Amino acid sequence: MIYVSGLDFTRDITQFSHLQNRGEELLYSASRKLMKVLRFPFVLIVTCDRAEIIGIKKAPSESLERALSLNPAAVTKCRYHIEGEEAELHLFHLAAGIISPLFGEDTVQGQITLAAEAARLAGSSCPSLNKLCNAAVAFGKEMHSNYRIRVFDKSIAEAVAARVSNDRNILITGSGENARIVASRLLEDGHVIHIALRDESKTFLILPGTSAVSYDDRMKEAEWADAVISASSGLYYTFTEAECERIAPKKMYDLAFPYDLPPCPNVVRISDLGVEEKEKAGVISLVKAEAVKAHAEYVSWKERSEERDALEERAEEVAIESIRRLSSHIVSLGLSPDEEKNLRLSVIDSVKKAYITKHYERSCM
Repeated sequence: MIYVSGLDFTRDITQFSHLQNRGEELLYSASRKLMKVLRFPFVLIVTCDRAEIIGIKKAPSESLERALSLNPAAVTKCRYHIEGEEAELHLFHLAAGIISPLFGEDTVQGQITLAAEAARLAGSSCPSLNKLCNAAVAFGKEMHSNYRIRVFDKSIAEAVAARVSNDRNILITGSGENARIVASRLLEDGHVIHIALRDESKTFLILPGTSAVSYDDRMKEAEWADAVISASSGLYYTFTEAECERIAPKKMYDLAFPYDLPPCPNVVRISDLGVEEKEKAGVISLVKAEAVKAHAEYVSWKERSEERDALEERAEEVAIESIRRLSSHIVSLGLSPDEEKNLRLSVIDSVKKAYITKHYERSCM
């Protein structure tokens, strides 16, 4: 059985900032700590929004936090546990990006691959866990190749448009699809739109009819605007809590997840809009249905693998028994120690191969 013991970074982002962008270095150092405690195969996965131990047994409480140099008491509310088939399906969903805060992201596939490779090199993994990770990554890539996973519901843009209908000047932060869809909808209503970009090289992404402004001038632009819409996917808040309070009572709309604005009375999030995200729900339903099929293939492989392992074990037992029965005859041949050793190894290998071959011949009859 597979167990997942994880920490959800989005429940308290400040506790996990030191784990960002550390890659292999973090995986190796934390895995070595875990191997002193966990006496079973596991893979440690660390993404932008979570850390997980994927193991064949349940990890003891606090083991993950201690390995990541976290205070267990401070992150208790961030813990979650999944087991069995649900845990295996969880990895498929994770690789497809449908449980990531940035819905539909595909960077997690590389993070799972890196985790599996690190576990293999550290010696903490096993063939079945390695296969599970590879199967999940292959599934995630297939979903992103065959379907449009990263979606932003038009219903959100409509809800925002209704909320800012009386506001002429709008500041939008971000150049991603979310920002562009909202900007396009607001242009239809004749709003004056300025777009602040973290990366000035992405100016070409902004829509005709909008104006690009410097990200460094966002506070000045926010004071000019009648409403601010944040749709950036950066690691840090676009505006601090003090800046949000300074902008109040103007409304600020946070369309990012993880959140791009701190919790303030004048901040409105997607969850506050009361919209039904039908496109997102449809993608989730599709991916989950496909995950069940992909998981069934993994289970079938695991069953075949377990059957092969059992067959190898029986073949080894028969080979050893054959050597025991032939031992006195082999000794009577008067061979040198090396010749006798090579003969015994040859007999064991031949008996094992013969036993396995006959097994498969009988199964095909």
